[in-house]
Parts: sequence; C-alpha cells; structure tokens
Amino acid sequence: MSHPASNEQQVRERIARGRSLALVVGIVGLAASLAGMFGIFGDPKLAFQGYHFGFFYWLLLGLGCLGMSLLAHATRGQWTLPLIRIWESGARAIPVVMLLYVPVLALGMKHVYEWMHTEHVAEDPVLQAKSPFFFWPADYTGTPVFFLVRFVFYAAVWFLMANFLWKKSLQQDQAKDPIEGEVLSRQRTGPASGMIVAFMLVFTLAMVDFGQSLMPHWFSTMYAVIMVVGGGFLALALAVYMVLQWRDLPPYTGKITYMPYRRDWGNFMFTLTVFWSYVSFSQLLITYSGNLYEFTQFYLRRNDGGWQYLAYLIVIFHFFVPFFLFLAPRTKKVVPQLLAGAILVLAIRTVDIFWQIKPFFAETLSISLFDITAFVGFGGLWFYFMLGFLNQRALLPQNEARLMEVAHGHS
Repeated sequence: MSHPASNEQQVRERIARGRSLALVVGIVGLAASLAGMFGIFGDPKLAFQGYHFGFFYWLLLGLGCLGMSLLAHATRGQWTLPLIRIWESGARAIPVVMLLYVPVLALGMKHVYEWMHTEHVAEDPVLQAKSPFFFWPADYTGTPVFFLVRFVFYAAVWFLMANFLWKKSLQQDQAKDPIEGEVLSRQRTGPASGMIVAFMLVFTLAMVDFGQSLMPHWFSTMYAVIMVVGGGFLALALAVYMVLQWRDLPPYTGKITYMPYRRDWGNFMFTLTVFWSYVSFSQLLITYSGNLYEFTQFYLRRNDGGWQYLAYLIVIFHFFVPFFLFLAPRTKKVVPQLLAGAILVLAIRTVDIFWQIKPFFAETLSISLFDITAFVGFGGLWFYFMLGFLNQRALLPQNEARLMEVAHGHS
C-alpha cells in the first residue's frame, strides 16, 4: 500500500469523519430494515421490497464506478485523473452491496420476485417457459439455483475486474519514475478495453435478474442500456461533486480549478444527459409503436396512480434543465454552477431509479419507511467501505506524466 502524502491530510481527515458518520447511518438504516423483515415492526413485504430498492440503487452506483474506471483506463483521458481514485474505490465496494443482499436471497425472494410464487407460475404458461432461466436444473417448484449461481458469478466477475484495476494502478503509484508510470498506464488500456465488453454482457444479465424480472412478462431491449448510462452518470456526478468540494485543499489545489478539467466534466455530463434521454425515449417509442401488452405494461403502471408526476419531474430535471445547464459555457467556468449541476444529477438520478423500481411493487405512488431505511443503510455501508478504500491510496495517480501537464493556478 502506498503511503499517503502529508499534504493530503485535510482531505483525509474529512474522509475519516465521513466514514464514521456513514458507518453509524448505515448500521441504523440496515438494522431498521432487518427489524421490518423479521416482523418486529411494519410489514415484512414492504421491508423486503424497500431493501431491494436500496440494493438496486447502490449496486448501480458501484457498477457505474466500475464502468467509468474501465472507460478511464481504456481511453486514458486526462479529464479522468482527478476522479479515477473515487471510481476505483467505489467499484471495490460492490461486493459489500452484494453481500448485504443475502437476507433477501435467504428469506425474502417471494416478497420481491413474482416468479418465485409457485401458484402463479403453475397458472401461467409464459412464466413456466421462463422458469428454466431462474430454476435450472430443477423446475419452478424448487430452489432458484440458476439465479443464485448467476448472483455469485456476477459478484466474482465484478470483484475480479475492480481488483485488477486497483492492483494495476497501484503498480503505477509505486513506479520508480513517471516514465515507468507511463508504460504501466499504457499497458492497462488493452485489458481494460476487453473488460468493457465482458462488463456490458454481465451487466445486461444482472439488470434482467434484478430489474426486468420484477415484472417477468415485460420485455425491453433498451433497459440495460438505460441503466448503464444512468449508473455511469450517477458515478460521474458523485466524483465531480466530491472533488469540487475538495478543490481548495491539497492535492487538488490548482488542479480542479484547471479549466480543461471542468470543461470536460461539464461536456461529458451534457453528453450523458443527451444519451440517457435518447435511449429512454427510444424505449418509449419502441413500446408505443409495438403497442403490445408485454411491452406497454411498464408504462401503464407508471402513467397512473401518481407515478406520472415523478415522470414529469424526470422529464424536466433529467433532460430539459441539465441539457441547457451543461450546454452553457458558463457552467464549466463557474465552479459553484458546475457543483450545482452535479447535485441536480445526484438528486434526479435517485428519483429516476425509485421510479424505475418501486412501481414494480406498488400501483400507486408511495414511499415506505423501509424505502428510506434501506437506502440510507446500503448507502452508509457503501460509503464507509468506499471512503476506506479511497483513504488507502494517494488521492491522485502518482508517477502520472499527464498530471504534470496541468497549468497550476490557471482557470
């Protein structure tokens, strides 16, 4: 492990305080959720469903960090250098989220997944035809062996990818000089590019299992694309928010105020705003054109019962407002304005993921106590481990020639 530079002490003290708070919040939130699952108070069904929402959100954020890490290592974009340690640390926290989902796998799958109800499957030929995807080699009356095997497979693949990037970048930190560091950096581009393909394949399967299968009659070829763009957007906004908050402290002093970084971050957030809007509208357009119940039921559930009001918020604050905000050159020049844009993205991404998941369980708009406790519980533990990993390394890549190109003090 590399030794933290002494001039990073102020940021590291903030990280340590953040970890302590995150641990307390995480334990309290998860304890409340577990109490609901065991029927100590509230409805266990709501507790398990809220727990699934928390799991899905923080898994998506972790996967967004992993995807952005792979993109950064594959493209070697200079704009990623102040952000990459946050992404690498967030990716390494994915196994924690997966492990915390075990109570659902052990006790609550019937409260979350319709295809776990034997009586429903017995009366539904479509679910019977799909049951091998979850239960193979047994039938729908047994344990969902294939689903559980895939769950372990996902966790293993994501852990190996995140660990590979962590170790390779650590080698660069420990290099003798920037020349050796440059060679090691370039050696990561090939493996990272190949892993992007594997990442997308595994990510797509995971989104089918944890998202689409909540409404097992529903089909969508765009769902995984929407989720991967949204996860990357969430990870980018979080990293930008964190480094902008630390912009006046070493080692970020003079680097975050470097105008090309902020311009690139704002431009990429604009790009993801447009791309997310494009793929989301594409799913809606394909569904509208097909006009088949297997496709339309997703929107029929979300166009009524109060869910439509969240849809209006998403259209306004996930497309129109960030479109013009990140398009404006002023946003990239004025740090508080770019920071406000990152906060907006974090907030509306939370609303969007809630709108994506909760209507699978509820026909009318509702927020249960367990939605909140699971969200903060998973989030607290995720931040505790993510910040812990972040504190183990130099906050900026070491022996990195591209960081030396930054014109310090210029904005």
